[in-house]
Parts: sequence; structure tokens; C-alpha cells
Amino acid sequence: MPSFETSMAVATVTLVTEKLNAKVKPSAIFVDNVNAGADASLLFQDVFTPSVTNLVPVPVLTTVTRLAINVAAGQMSSTMEDLLKDIDFIGTVQVVRSVLDANCLVTFIYKLV
Repeated sequence: MPSFETSMAVATVTLVTEKLNAKVKPSAIFVDNVNAGADASLLFQDVFTPSVTNLVPVPVLTTVTRLAINVAAGQMSSTMEDLLKDIDFIGTVQVVRSVLDANCLVTFIYKLV
């Protein structure tokens, strides 16, 4: 299963780029905030451009928050597949953190469906 690990040294990190004719299905998300200096509020967002329709002839880039995770400073969090089963990303997957901290580590494990 593919995975991506990153530190949250910047506000927004792309985890997976959009895959043509496939959805990204998260299998597990781990947040290591043990050495971070502040609580972590993370938003996992889906960024995509919808298809052209009669009602929307010129679609624009759309960002939808699919999941929010809060982890206290000095703590770790794991979100496993059973809690993620209803979450799909149809575009680019990105994670956004409100307070930058290079000591906050995020691991995103996923499969393409």
C-alpha cells in the first residue's frame, strides 16, 4: 500500500496528487505530535475541479474538507481503516495545519480504488 510521510513545517502539504479514474481511499493516518510545541489541528482536504454540467458550464477548483483531526502537544494519534471507511478523495489530497511545526509528523497510508 502506498504511503506518504511529512512534517508540518509548512501550512499545506500535498499528500497524493489527483489520479485519473481513481479515488484515494485512506487506510490509516498517524499523527506524531510528541515533540511538537503546540496542539495540532489538521484538516485533510480534497482538491478537485468538478466536471462540466449544464448547470456549471465553467467549473472552478473546489476544496472540500473530508476529515479533521486534533492532537494535543506531546501526544500521538492513529486513525485506522474502520474509522476511515466512508472517506474517499476524488482529487488531490492535502493536509493543512493551523500552527506550523516541523516536529509534527503525518503519515498517510492509502489505496487507489
